[in-house]
Amino acid sequence: MRLLYCLLGCLAFASAQAQVSAVHHDLSVTLEPGSRELSVSGKVRFTGSGMAELRLAPEFTLQRLTLDGKPLSETKMRGALIGGLRVRTLALGNKPAAHMLELQYRGTLAPLAQADRREALGNLPAMADERGSYLPASYAWYPDLGTETLTYTLALDVPATQRAIAPGRLVKETTRGNRYRARFEFSRPAEGVTLMAGPYRTKEIKYKNLRLRTYFHPEIAELADEYLNSISGYIELYNGWIGAYPYTAFSIVSSPLPTGYGMPTLTYLGIEVLRLPFIRHRSLGHEILHNWWGNGVYADWRCGNWSEGLTTFMADYTYKERQSAGAARAQRLSWLRDFAAIPEGQDIPLRDFTSRHHSASQTIGYHKAAFLFFMLRDQLGADAFNRGLRRFWKEQQFRVAGWADLQRAFEPASGKKLDIFFAQWLTRRGAPQPVIHDAQITQQNGRHRIAVTLAQPAPAYALRVPLVVTTAGGKQEHIVELNRERQHYTLESASRPLSLALDPDLRLFRRLDAAELPPILRQVINDPATLTVITEQDSAFQEAARRLAERLLDHAPRYIVQYDRAQTLLLIGTHQAAQEFLLKHKLPAQPATLRGKGSAQVWAARQDGGKTLLVVSADDSAALEALLRPLPHYGSESYLAFDGGKVIERGVWPAPSREWLFPAH
Repeated sequence: MRLLYCLLGCLAFASAQAQVSAVHHDLSVTLEPGSRELSVSGKVRFTGSGMAELRLAPEFTLQRLTLDGKPLSETKMRGALIGGLRVRTLALGNKPAAHMLELQYRGTLAPLAQADRREALGNLPAMADERGSYLPASYAWYPDLGTETLTYTLALDVPATQRAIAPGRLVKETTRGNRYRARFEFSRPAEGVTLMAGPYRTKEIKYKNLRLRTYFHPEIAELADEYLNSISGYIELYNGWIGAYPYTAFSIVSSPLPTGYGMPTLTYLGIEVLRLPFIRHRSLGHEILHNWWGNGVYADWRCGNWSEGLTTFMADYTYKERQSAGAARAQRLSWLRDFAAIPEGQDIPLRDFTSRHHSASQTIGYHKAAFLFFMLRDQLGADAFNRGLRRFWKEQQFRVAGWADLQRAFEPASGKKLDIFFAQWLTRRGAPQPVIHDAQITQQNGRHRIAVTLAQPAPAYALRVPLVVTTAGGKQEHIVELNRERQHYTLESASRPLSLALDPDLRLFRRLDAAELPPILRQVINDPATLTVITEQDSAFQEAARRLAERLLDHAPRYIVQYDRAQTLLLIGTHQAAQEFLLKHKLPAQPATLRGKGSAQVWAARQDGGKTLLVVSADDSAALEALLRPLPHYGSESYLAFDGGKVIERGVWPAPSREWLFPAH
């Protein structure tokens, strides 16, 4: 199977690169956020052989570097600039042995970025500011020997007006004179070292043997109690479902940027994000669960990132199931609609997803992957599925694992071979499109027989297709196996059948029929061919409209003056100008449900040619500016009304599921 080849390739690659292992950093870090100066000194112990490489970002100047007590030459100290990093070569000898680096370096960090929602998800540099400093593990601000994991001890030193934190156990903290110092240790394998600092107000509670903390900016410090009281419930849920929480602490740290990062023992969330009331009830649980999936078992990036999909299924989707069956179905429908909005060329196999960088990648790596686990639970049963999860956790804690390891955990837990299931959902782009090709009723011995033909495009998927027969006496569900391009089935019913529906409860990941797809914002957001029209000549409105288009669309906006009916269209204007444009070009008018509501209305509609129209209609430039932050988060909706930046109404246009209706006689 291709999945097996992927796993073997990953193992071969890892072994070929494994010249250095058992890396432990013992570093003292002094950060001056006002001047953005960073000073680091300490030791790095490791085992290795051959020629190793020490990587640091180019803004850092080495003042001292010794290997096993011997200073490196000036040439080796200087190193070479390779791939944007300063690389120093270390000769370790032919046989594996214990080594120690001692080093000291300093540099000036980048200023705090003005990142938007997409930039905040990318590779940020190490940044510093009195409002907040962020030094990500993905950036070589610490000595990087190229290993997958490491352990560390950090002694952090910042001004007394600041607090600094890193993932791990807080061993000690003191404030003396004008300095705050804290010591953190991380004894489990970590994928890197992340450091955060800011003018935080800290609050702490103990839950069983866990230290729970908030590091909040002063303007949101009053939210600390609400967040602290929410953490324990999530930890208790996943303790029982998966296994014991793997760390001794969990902290919520606020960021001046619109970030949403999960790390071992903490989450780093934007100030404005933390103010949103739904974060405690949804996103916080997602971030806590990452301490099991992603930060407790590490995703093998070379073979695809399974952790976001599993976390989305066990957090975001699970909370919908706990709310109601209707809410869970609505979530599945939203995922399928978002998937249908992905433009050609942006769809990728699940095994190729590594991280989110636009809405299409989120739809695949988070939502399609979550749907995979939903279908797997349906196929195995909840008990076997949960046994598989616990087995996977027990076997893979603090190890790098891939999709193949998940398959190996679920197979013995369920007693079923899952080669075909995982191969088709991980290696294929797109989604199946099963349809009812024909259905005829006959009667025999007082019972009704339905001869059903199902069809799907080639190459065929192996599917468990729910068929629901509505009769005069109620509904009957049948699960049929579809693994060819066309197959025939016979269903029986004691009552007269009225209709037949394929997967009306949306339990199968599939490409929805056009009749099941009402227009939503994401169809315009994702489409690289989207054209943008701004109806106003006022310079302030034009500027606000351009900024909104740049934040909203996944691609650089393409502005036009003349309307092109054959293209997906984003229309931005004042209420009167937008209505005049719609009337002039015979486009769908503003829905009655939005008229006169709030300071701005947003809606999607279908044009005559089948392309989607998205209208943003606002009172003025100030009303438009208020949409810059919230609107990009509502791609799954069909319509919204805003009062300033607050949503006062939203929804999705109804779209009935398709049914095969039988004659009344």
